Amino acid sequence: MNPAARLFDDPDFVKKLAYLDLVAKQLLAGTRRGERRSARPGSGTLFRDHRSYSRGDDLRYVDWNVYGRLDSLFVKQFEVEESADVLLLLDRSLSMDHGTPGKLAFARRLAAALGYVGLAHLDRVEVLPLPGEEEGRSFTGRAQARDLFHHLLRVEPRGETDLLGAVRRIAARRRRHGVAVLLSDLLDPRGYRRAVDYLLHRRYEVFLVQVYAPEEAAPPHRGPLRLADAETGRRLAVHLTEETAAAYRRVFREFCAGVSRYARSKGIGHARFSTDTPFGPAALSVLSRGGVVR
Repeated sequence: MNPAARLFDDPDFVKKLAYLDLVAKQLLAGTRRGERRSARPGSGTLFRDHRSYSRGDDLRYVDWNVYGRLDSLFVKQFEVEESADVLLLLDRSLSMDHGTPGKLAFARRLAAALGYVGLAHLDRVEVLPLPGEEEGRSFTGRAQARDLFHHLLRVEPRGETDLLGAVRRIAARRRRHGVAVLLSDLLDPRGYRRAVDYLLHRRYEVFLVQVYAPEEAAPPHRGPLRLADAETGRRLAVHLTEETAAAYRRVFREFCAGVSRYARSKGIGHARFSTDTPFGPAALSVLSRGGVVR
């Protein structure tokens, strides 16, 4: 059975997914109705509170019963339930094909879990492989969860990493703003920060889900090695000693720490996964601690 479909094998896990929610600070002002609540004056379905009348407020929302008791004007406020566009930006560059277990396979499962959360809350979920020129595939409602899972399984590795170029093409085709979840190893030679900054500039609520393979954190081999760049094919002969391995581990830790600092500085959720992380409650715990779900 394929990895994404196995999510349905654990009813308790699926139930937990349904009660999680993507943490979005800015909600859409669209007209589709969902399960996210936004406090706005005026029309709505759920009464929230009163506030003092201000010049220019719509008189239709004045509470005349309160005026009769207090001889003061108050406006009714309601909670408007809205749904959000959730963009799953799935890095499928050739570097994501690396690792045991593979990074792309793990990222697809995370995308399946996050997509299920969105669908369970009536959000519109769109899968956008990076790089790619094709239009994304959209899903709405929990009934389309299986279609989402099977679609993710068809995302195959290809191309070189260019996160900024990819998100620019995506944002240029959209007027609506929503939640953008970037699932990637973030190993872009041009840097991942410019892509995230661009999404923030375009008023997306961004979350980073960083994926790495265990051997990327700590190379298991010593001695002569021939390394090949997964995306460009460039080869390099090296001799890996204990000192160089220690230096490599230090650089990797610094890179990960830099991602965490950057995410905190931007106020965005960030979760980091090794692909040997057990998929299930452990994965949900990492996503929760990173502020990606709650």
